[in-house]
Amino acid sequence: MRFRLLSLIAVLALAISSWFLSPPGRMPGAPSTAPRAASPGYYLKDGVLTEYDANGDPSVRIAAKRIDQVEHGDEVLLHDIRVDYQAPDGSQWVMLGDLAHVRPGGNIVDLSGNVEMQGSEHARIGAPIIRTDALSYDVSRSVASTDGEVRIDYLLHTLTARGLVANLREHTVKLESRVNGLFHP
Repeated sequence: MRFRLLSLIAVLALAISSWFLSPPGRMPGAPSTAPRAASPGYYLKDGVLTEYDANGDPSVRIAAKRIDQVEHGDEVLLHDIRVDYQAPDGSQWVMLGDLAHVRPGGNIVDLSGNVEMQGSEHARIGAPIIRTDALSYDVSRSVASTDGEVRIDYLLHTLTARGLVANLREHTVKLESRVNGLFHP
């Protein structure tokens, strides 16, 4: 009898100590004190976003190696990006960058990291290449702009400036300030 009583007390002590010593996350229904990571939204690999004009022809095509939804919202983050713009007159512009952020509403695309922009003359020798660290592209207005440092390489010539506004529809590029040029003979 004494042995059964000691065994019952030992089992009861083991059960109570196990309950007190177990971590709270293992107990069912116990709230966790650790912050939960936000669950990821959607993501796409080798994704392509296309906007069409009034005639149903593609006007803007955005291709990325990976597209991530930002915190289940309307914002999208794109990795290794290429933006192709087809102007109504048939001319084309290409913008490349390491990363891009599409703002809610989808009208503004902010490119960053090794950004390059080049017009449809890129197939011809001597087409200028615009390089910068960051560039914002307004899809509805077809305007690309930056407040940062800009470098334009054209054949053997180089122009540098701070700030740029490029109207892709009108084929105009305006350099804002500190414009310097180096032209080799």
